[in-house]
Amino acid sequence: MKRAMVQLLTLLLVLAMTAGTLSGCGSDTADNGSGNHNGTNAGDNQGDDAGNAGDEAVVTLDVGLLGTAVKPVGVLVARALGYFEEEGVDINFQQVSSMNDAYTAVSTGDLDVYLFSSTAAATFISQGVTTLRVFGGMVSEGSEIMAAKGSGIALDSPDDFVGLTIGCYMAETGQMVLKNYLMEEGYTIGAPGEGADVSFVYYSDTSSGIAACVNGEYDLVLTNSCLGYYADDYGVDVVATVSDFVSPYPCCRQTCNADTYANEFDALVKFEIAALRGHAYALEHEEETLDILEEYSGEDRDFLRGQIYGTDTYTPDMRLSLDPDKDACVAFYEAMANIGEIEPVTDIDWGQYVVTDVYETALSTMAEREPDNALWAEMTDYFEAHNA
Repeated sequence: MKRAMVQLLTLLLVLAMTAGTLSGCGSDTADNGSGNHNGTNAGDNQGDDAGNAGDEAVVTLDVGLLGTAVKPVGVLVARALGYFEEEGVDINFQQVSSMNDAYTAVSTGDLDVYLFSSTAAATFISQGVTTLRVFGGMVSEGSEIMAAKGSGIALDSPDDFVGLTIGCYMAETGQMVLKNYLMEEGYTIGAPGEGADVSFVYYSDTSSGIAACVNGEYDLVLTNSCLGYYADDYGVDVVATVSDFVSPYPCCRQTCNADTYANEFDALVKFEIAALRGHAYALEHEEETLDILEEYSGEDRDFLRGQIYGTDTYTPDMRLSLDPDKDACVAFYEAMANIGEIEPVTDIDWGQYVVTDVYETALSTMAEREPDNALWAEMTDYFEAHNA
């Protein structure tokens, strides 16, 4: 009993510190998102080697951030190092109170860009909102599957889930991906007592979800935001990840208003160039990046290291990526409809709402600036393979 109380207190303390990291986060005048936007390549008008925009008029973009979550690493580093100013775009960062408020603001044009959530875009679009465009990523994958220590549960195939009860957070991407995977493999899903092959229960917050798993109320619990780093403190083991069964799949996305996409395409490209520079810096400068993220978030530095880089004892499943991952996004939206998270709407062309040319233009600009940097070639190969 005493050990359980210590674990619970540890949970509550840590999750209070990391609550902000959980995702789950005008007129329709844009083109069809095929990647053939008529905007100017921002790389064609750079003023100097640092990427300054010369005498061009500086455009201001209103960009929403949720709490102190560090998932938009490239953006946070770019802001700290002044890359947006160097690229010639003014970013007005705004803290938003909730994912729904943020997406409502983007859909009406009160925000130009929001940097969190995969689920909200599909939900809004399925309800008839046509003013959203997903143009890039932040992180992908990241859902860890935990079981109480000593459970003996091993997950090597979909059949291993049969008969288990799984606790999950409703807005979390991975639980939807896992449900769809199991259904496509021929298994039924449902609530406990419904006779389904695999049962799912929603928890209201992650601390209570993990505690319920430790106490035997669930066999498994799904979590996000690298909480597996604290598995020993929680009394659980990370027995698998959703990406062991489905990969890639999207987590937080970059979403903009359709008018911003149509009318401020160059500004979005400059935004993305700066974010790519921030991403590259983060890969090469671990301690300096941790300084930036620690100051921004107030989170424990060792936990930040585990989330972004991993440690000797912890490998994060969350993958930093600014790529739109169009194929995976469209597949995810279709999965949401398949499992009933959104109403199936047969006349929606999901591909219209995931646009790739902002990122493609920014990435090609960086490849032209730094032809000897293997990172850009690697990212280009990934882009070409995952954005049909």
